[in-house]
Amino acid sequence: MFLPLSRFFQRAPAPDEADLAFVKDVRIEHPRIARNQRSEWVLIFGWALVFAKCVLVWWACRAYSVPVHPAWVIVPTLLGAALCTALYWRRY
Repeated sequence: MFLPLSRFFQRAPAPDEADLAFVKDVRIEHPRIARNQRSEWVLIFGWALVFAKCVLVWWACRAYSVPVHPAWVIVPTLLGAALCTALYWRRY
């Protein structure tokens, strides 16, 4: 409460000083980590396993008359795999 009031009683800064008081531009450049070919092969293999699981779940739900739609199992699997892949590509 007192800080804005104290600024009110001080003299106004000169126009040159006022320009220096503000940050005009900030650039942060993160170095990109080189892609690991082994990690990319693991991702490809993981997606192949996810695809095989989706086919197997779809077949099992149809063959054995499970009262659950296969999408309840397949969609979260695909979302999890997509999240892992996106995190790898963004490198966080």
